[in-house]
Amino acid sequence: MSPELVTEICVVGGGPAGAAIARQLALLGHQVCLVEKAAFPRAHIGESLPPSILPVLDLLDLRPVVESAGFCRPQSAFIRWSTHLPFEKPYEPEAGLLVDRGRFDQLLLEAAQTTGVTLLQPAAAGRPTTQGQNQWTLPVRTPEGKTTIKAQFLINATGKHSGFDRQVKHHAVTTLALYGYWHDTAFQPGESFVEAGANEWFWGAALPDGSFNAAVFLAAERYAAARPHQRTAWYRSLLAQAPLLKGCLEGHLSRSVQVCDASFYLAPDPIGPDWLKVGDAAFAIDPLSAQGVQMALLSALQGGIAAHTLLTQPAKTEAVCSFYRHKIQETVTRSKTAAAYFYAAQNIYPASPFWQQRSQPPAVSQPAQWPQNTRLFELSDRIRLSPSAQLITTPVIQNNAIELIPALYHPSLESPMAYLGDVEMAALLELVTPGQTILELVQQWRRQHDLSMCWQILQWCWGQDILVLAAALVPPTSLPTVPSQPQLL
Repeated sequence: MSPELVTEICVVGGGPAGAAIARQLALLGHQVCLVEKAAFPRAHIGESLPPSILPVLDLLDLRPVVESAGFCRPQSAFIRWSTHLPFEKPYEPEAGLLVDRGRFDQLLLEAAQTTGVTLLQPAAAGRPTTQGQNQWTLPVRTPEGKTTIKAQFLINATGKHSGFDRQVKHHAVTTLALYGYWHDTAFQPGESFVEAGANEWFWGAALPDGSFNAAVFLAAERYAAARPHQRTAWYRSLLAQAPLLKGCLEGHLSRSVQVCDASFYLAPDPIGPDWLKVGDAAFAIDPLSAQGVQMALLSALQGGIAAHTLLTQPAKTEAVCSFYRHKIQETVTRSKTAAAYFYAAQNIYPASPFWQQRSQPPAVSQPAQWPQNTRLFELSDRIRLSPSAQLITTPVIQNNAIELIPALYHPSLESPMAYLGDVEMAALLELVTPGQTILELVQQWRRQHDLSMCWQILQWCWGQDILVLAAALVPPTSLPTVPSQPQLL
């Protein structure tokens, strides 16, 4: 083992997010070293991946790697949540994945190695230090001895409780998962279940190796008060109360009952000029969504482009950091909102504190209630761009980098809009001349797009009050104030 390893980028943590971002950055031409403390394959909960992960795997060019492994493709899940009677919910538009997480994680790590990523595994990373921007030093201990990594950029993909940094993560309500692997049950391969309990909820799945993972999600304080040394007996008593999952009690536990943190959290800051966090190092979402791996991979995709831009275009540092912070916050807010909706939909048991605390949606600013324009227009109508609409500079992903382009801001929109479908809005709206007719505008737009597309965009702009009659005026007191850090699409 060399006493010093010099690299451009060091990724610490070889889970899905770490492996994906290391691979992406290597494909973009960077020199990448990845440090992973555990030998693979390793056991890991989180085996059920919804169909919505497939487009993310496509974007990362990892879908062929995953699908070639032959994991189970369940077509549906059995749900007992809003009524006592369970129902079968089909996966749409295509089947999800039920994976062996040890094998899944190993596949992604091997895919990273094929792109030239240097892998140190098993290797324990110490606390990093910096001698200035783009001057990181990381002590690493391997079975062959100690080494020091020198890197320009550091990526933290170490997960929830690595102790790799000292930033405190913010918890809303704390949730624990108790889970165990059962053998010799009557469940069929690929079957999965989600079920509400009085003060907890249950998840279970028949895994590719023939085992059945049954998990109970409950408040952390309840577990602390329930004599943790009696964990297995208590876990069994909870499963006995779950009509869909209690069949696993007819089998036998193949290993001891495990407990892990399943709480939502958000790190105070996910990015700096020469570092960033991805996956569970940056945030964790409620497990009820079953999208934890998906969101970790999405953060790797966005984080890889952010890191690439910071290294190749440092003048954009402020915009890049703003972009990535917003994307992480957007992911967390949407996930919390969706989870709150599902918790509120539970209608079998009374609304105990467990359900009430988790059914509260996050407080987010809503767009102004802007009235829709329902008036029919004529081709001879003379129009202009609404005084309430503005074109502002917005960071977006283009060609594997974060670029600054003009976007449409209007009070009726949730966030500034750079594109409507595949159409760049600014390029069209910059053609609007006050007082021109609708027919004249459409004729200009047709030089760039076909008539059908122009018509659709025109109708949308009219309905959203982006385009207004030339005679229509908005009082100055009602003009919008653009946020200093606008919500970005």
